[in-house]
Amino acid sequence: MTVQPRRRVLWAAALLALVYVCGISAVYFAPESSSVATWWPAAGVSVVLIVLSPRSWWPTLVAGIAVSSGLANLTAGRSPELSLLFGISNAAEALVAGAFLRRRPHDKPRFESPDDFFRLVVACVLGAVTVGVGIGLSVAVTGGDAWEAVRTVTPSHLASTLVIVPLALIWNERTTVAHRSELVLQSALLTVATLAVFWPEQPLALVFLPLPLLIWAGLRFGTVVVSGQLLALGVLTTFLTARGGGPFAVGERSESIDPAMAGALVQSYLVCAALMCLPLSLAVAQRAQLLSRLTTERELTNITLDTTNAIILVSDLEGTILRANPATFRLTGFLEDQIVGRPLWEGFTLPERVGTVQRMFEGGDGSQIPGSREADIATASGDRLRIVWNNDLVRDESGTPIYAVMTGVDVTGERTTSGMIRHLLESTIATALVGLDDQGRITLFNRGAQQILGRDADQVMGRKISEFIDPDQLAQWVQRQGAASPFEALVQDVDRGSAPQTRDWTWVRADGRPVAVSTTISVVENVVGKKIGYLCVGRDVTDQRRSQEMLVAALEKERQGVERLRQLDAAKNEFVSTVSHELRTPTTSIVGYTEMLRDGSAGDPLPEQLPLLDAIARNGERLIGIAGDLLTLAGLESGNTAWERNAVDLGKLVAAGEEAMRPMLASRHLGVRFEVPDDEITVIGDEGHLDRVLMNLLSNAVKFTEDGGSITCRLSTVDGEARLEVTDTGIGIPEEEQKELFSKFFRSSTAQDRAIQGTGLGLSIIASIVAAHGGRIDVRSGHLAGTTFTVRLPLLRHPSRPEFSAT
Repeated sequence: MTVQPRRRVLWAAALLALVYVCGISAVYFAPESSSVATWWPAAGVSVVLIVLSPRSWWPTLVAGIAVSSGLANLTAGRSPELSLLFGISNAAEALVAGAFLRRRPHDKPRFESPDDFFRLVVACVLGAVTVGVGIGLSVAVTGGDAWEAVRTVTPSHLASTLVIVPLALIWNERTTVAHRSELVLQSALLTVATLAVFWPEQPLALVFLPLPLLIWAGLRFGTVVVSGQLLALGVLTTFLTARGGGPFAVGERSESIDPAMAGALVQSYLVCAALMCLPLSLAVAQRAQLLSRLTTERELTNITLDTTNAIILVSDLEGTILRANPATFRLTGFLEDQIVGRPLWEGFTLPERVGTVQRMFEGGDGSQIPGSREADIATASGDRLRIVWNNDLVRDESGTPIYAVMTGVDVTGERTTSGMIRHLLESTIATALVGLDDQGRITLFNRGAQQILGRDADQVMGRKISEFIDPDQLAQWVQRQGAASPFEALVQDVDRGSAPQTRDWTWVRADGRPVAVSTTISVVENVVGKKIGYLCVGRDVTDQRRSQEMLVAALEKERQGVERLRQLDAAKNEFVSTVSHELRTPTTSIVGYTEMLRDGSAGDPLPEQLPLLDAIARNGERLIGIAGDLLTLAGLESGNTAWERNAVDLGKLVAAGEEAMRPMLASRHLGVRFEVPDDEITVIGDEGHLDRVLMNLLSNAVKFTEDGGSITCRLSTVDGEARLEVTDTGIGIPEEEQKELFSKFFRSSTAQDRAIQGTGLGLSIIASIVAAHGGRIDVRSGHLAGTTFTVRLPLLRHPSRPEFSAT
């Protein structure tokens, strides 16, 4: 019975009131000639009150029980002196029985097993003896028959506590009755049997009739039902016996048994019934619990066997397999009938191990079966698995072995991995692998690390990795990281969750020689993510770093050389620009004076002088052109050229170029064709520079095309671009020389072989102008196969569909 703490006071008061009521009813049923009651249920209620209350309440409750019992006796008509003594005796009984049941201060008494019932019986006997002695002494003091009081009170109180206390201890237990109709039938039969036995004027001694029915309840319905029926039996038999019914009242009616003895016999009958039925019901309940637990454990065992990813075999001591779990069939690939019922050395046992396995079962007592072993087995597909076996014997109650249980764990993958790791550690590789514990001590040291440090593994195992790093470099790093120790500085970043970083550290070899090692330190975790150490991976980069330093030095020298060349190029450009300016002025004067001589302004020249003057004028103009080209190119390269950004109609530009080209064709026999669309083709740019692009391309076509050839100039739009093509059938450009075509001062070998004059600056100027306009120039040519130059410029707008016209 469990009571909430806030209701304990009300609960205790209610039980004390119940003690008072039960006491009055017991005195009411007492024989008139007896000084004591033959039925005292208040005893059981008092013990329940003590047992289920905190120990700190006991003094108050004992006093309350004494007062309630005394008042009950006083109310029923007993003398104040006797009532007081009876109350004290009842309180002493409750205290003795309750204290015995609550021997352990913090444990609530249980009523679940025959052992619990035995402790209850002892407590009830102690309480009954206590109250019997107390009541006997009380009656003796008042002049009554002490022996009669003892023999009457002792069984009545024993029966009361033995019937009521168990019911209180198990009141809150859930009891499920599977067959309610059976319980109703049993209860009805028990009631009928009790009435038949204890009905008034019933002369037959049939006291045994209720007992089989109580045993029926103990076997089928549990302790709660049995306790309740015992309480009902006690109330009914006591009431009917007090009214002269039942076999115990027969002697009273025949005056062979006095009423007090009859009451004592009834209570003894109840005690016997309780001693028969309660332990039986507890044993049945305990058996049911054990069976349920056994069933649960068996189910758990089966689930464990079914879900365990390990081979589990059960065999007899002759080696015949009696049971195998599903993992056995899954791992080996064999079917159940290929393993179960067959000797262990058949099926997956390798041929070379058959004899070894057979010897394990020699003697039939399991003494040859090893506790553990590691061996290979065969699968149904012919593969091999490496299995670690753990074996044990199942023994009977006498200790004799009866079964062998073998558990095998597949370690094929682990053994393969460990073999690869061992090979990796022992193989001669250039990479250092160093394992560290969480304190930085070396736990693993491979051949690569031995080669880098020049030390054997036994010379470094257990020592800290920081001992083999340059102390000055490490001290600087410790200061930079703000760490408390060198190793903490090394692993501080990875401990904070950062990704492993690769850094160059100077390791010190055994001979004192420093070695530059590219080192990466990472955290090593176990399968549950707990840090167990660190892995240091290092690679000797001494030669590489030395080569890098040499390369850096070489690149620096090259950079300085390039810078010097750039300065020289700038000086050259400045020199060319200066020379061009200085050359252009006197040349212009020479050309001007030559014109004056030719036109007679300074006097008429002689006829033989005219060719000389023409040569002077022609070469002067050529020098002026060269100087102009050099100045233009210098301006383009230096970025000092002033550009205009205007809308330029390329159609008009080509038409003007056609007119400007006519003097070039005066003494030549060339076919010239211009294809220009009717619609405007407009770009943004500098019209003067774009005109120079066109005229340079046209003049080159005229220059490098022999008489009888043809020249075509075509203007069109393609994919949002203006496209200007100048095609000739001239001497062409060898393909291998075309990559240098737009370089300054480049002249093709064909032009040089034919002594065609030129500076090699025109195409370089064209490429610079086109690039400055956001366009590009391409060439398609071959030796003696003509040339096509294509200039592409971004359009200002998309023109309408062009219509070409030829001129």
